[in-house]
Amino acid sequence: MDTEVTRVEKGFETLAALLREQILRGDIPAGDILPNERDLVSQFGLSRGSVREALRVLEAQGLVSTRLGRNGGRVALQPGTEMVRDSLEMFIRGQRVAFPVLMETVEALEPSLAALAAEHRDDDDLASLHACGARLSRISNAKAFLAANARWHRTMAHASHNAILIAIYDSLGPRLLDPRVAGFASADVRAAVVHAIGRVEEAIIAGEPETARRRMQRHVQAYRRLVESVAPKTVRL
Repeated sequence: MDTEVTRVEKGFETLAALLREQILRGDIPAGDILPNERDLVSQFGLSRGSVREALRVLEAQGLVSTRLGRNGGRVALQPGTEMVRDSLEMFIRGQRVAFPVLMETVEALEPSLAALAAEHRDDDDLASLHACGARLSRISNAKAFLAANARWHRTMAHASHNAILIAIYDSLGPRLLDPRVAGFASADVRAAVVHAIGRVEEAIIAGEPETARRRMQRHVQAYRRLVESVAPKTVRL
């Protein structure tokens, strides 16, 4: 482990930054146990309190977790979508983001994901997407339908194989696809959704990105028109 920490710079911020960089670079691989507090104190000339504070910072950032037991210690983690989700959640709530802005987001995001899915999907993606679509077409319960619809959209997003867009979508998807509008998943709406995503799925299977993009664009525009007319009275961010 690199120990180039000058006496002038030493402090918990410097140690946290150094360990963060080593984890992100892969110098400390995910799953590896970090040196214990005593070793870090000796190595960097810091107090035990400073070392503990540095480790708390990394734990709060989702880069370190504590493993209990005989082989326990602080374990390095790779960043996951939870970090993106938590940051977006705080931003949306803190900024009081309006529901129409979320609708603009889904209208911008989903067609691009559909196009990328048509371009990058593999056989496993197609099998999962087909299974989700088939299940969705058999559901009549509104709550179960919303959950299955979200699963189909998430599966479609993952078929894009774009890690950044997937992380963003996994963070926003549940909020975008369950508008909490009374009566939203009526029989007519369910039938329209099943038809629309079936058409998108056909384009993804055929490997036609622009067709998938256009069909998803029409689907989300219809969704937005349906929801926005009633959302201001019923939606809570």
